[in-house]
Amino acid sequence: MTPVVSNDSQENYEYDWGRIRYNCKNKREMGNWPVCFDDNLVPQNNCLVYSFGINYDFRFDDAMAAIGCTVYSFDRSMLDTDDHKRGDRVFFKRIGISDKDDDHFAPRVDIYVKKRPAVNGWPMRRLQTILDLLGHRKEQLTVLKMDIEGYEWNVTRDLLDSAILSSVPQFLVEWHLFTDFPPRERVPDAVDTYFRLNDMGFQLFSTSHPRCQLYLATSLRMQAEVAYLNKKRN
Repeated sequence: MTPVVSNDSQENYEYDWGRIRYNCKNKREMGNWPVCFDDNLVPQNNCLVYSFGINYDFRFDDAMAAIGCTVYSFDRSMLDTDDHKRGDRVFFKRIGISDKDDDHFAPRVDIYVKKRPAVNGWPMRRLQTILDLLGHRKEQLTVLKMDIEGYEWNVTRDLLDSAILSSVPQFLVEWHLFTDFPPRERVPDAVDTYFRLNDMGFQLFSTSHPRCQLYLATSLRMQAEVAYLNKKRN
């Protein structure tokens, strides 16, 4: 039987996306994303940032590099952009993040994939694999940012199940619920993943709400950029 998702689910999301749980006293807009600088959360030395989902917009990445962080920018859909060093501290990698290692991942056809079709599929990697590939497994990841068009649910669940997210001080993510993605029967899993972050100690300190886009309740379509601070780690 397909799980039933009531309109209450949308109301719970809408309410929670607008509920600030941590009052960041030193919040700065870094390009187009907020970052909390309380209590040396972003150290001047050994600051490492992973930014997934660029679509040619490096504002956040460049801003973090400007304060001394080393930033790795990832976007598999930028087919015309090879791996390169963008600046002194920004490195672009044409790798996608997933909940499994897959050399021929077939992405959902959205506005980005229509522009740049995945003819032979995309090579995708788990965060653990990417850390190993770049030699960062033993380094502290300061900020993890994801804007990956609906795949954040599976990836976040993998990060929680593997406990790799528990060591990350700040997690910035754009949550998506499209009318057709994730599939309707997987929405309860997405709800569970979303609220598991609270149990793991991640407290929301910034949200795009009320700018988040809320549509007809029957469509379950929503979107919001949110920023979390890992209080259990601190």
